[in-house]
Amino acid sequence: MRPLFALSVLVLSAYLLVGCSADAAPESESSPAAMSAAESTPAAEVAAQAEAPAAQAHEGLMAHMPWSRPLAPGAKVAAGYAHLMNHSDNAERLVSARAEGVGRVEIHTMSEVDGVMQMRPLEDGLALPVNGMAMLQPGGNHLMFFDVTRSWNDGDTVPVTLVFESGKETIANFAVKQGEAPASDEHKHH
Repeated sequence: MRPLFALSVLVLSAYLLVGCSADAAPESESSPAAMSAAESTPAAEVAAQAEAPAAQAHEGLMAHMPWSRPLAPGAKVAAGYAHLMNHSDNAERLVSARAEGVGRVEIHTMSEVDGVMQMRPLEDGLALPVNGMAMLQPGGNHLMFFDVTRSWNDGDTVPVTLVFESGKETIANFAVKQGEAPASDEHKHH
């Protein structure tokens, strides 16, 4: 019964917001004909209008919680991690990345060979299935930043341009944090 109650609250809230925006409209839009049209909007249509901004926030390609560790003094190599999401109807592939102050960025994977962990580049990039995700994480797939010329200190942000096979690009702001991934309550449903 709770999901039905939550939906009812959402529909009612959306209906009230539509009503409030109609009251704030210029006088030409607050004519009796316009008001009766707003009042006769079906609840399902109002709910769909209320959900549209949330759906748009989850369209396309995105990097959720991108992060990297601070660089040790004199270090020129860093790793980057994130949850890559493909909220689209087409499969995608991360094929490259770039960042200011970084000589080159490679997409790498870690695997165990004869009891030894080995890192190697993913020459074909990293697949992102339709409406799916791919993880960049310690001990697995990740980005490697080589020839880093800028400092990466705890609390810094490093903008990284992610390039996909389709030609689409997205900028992910990698948070530089000591230890593990930064905590986030956002997008727990992913």
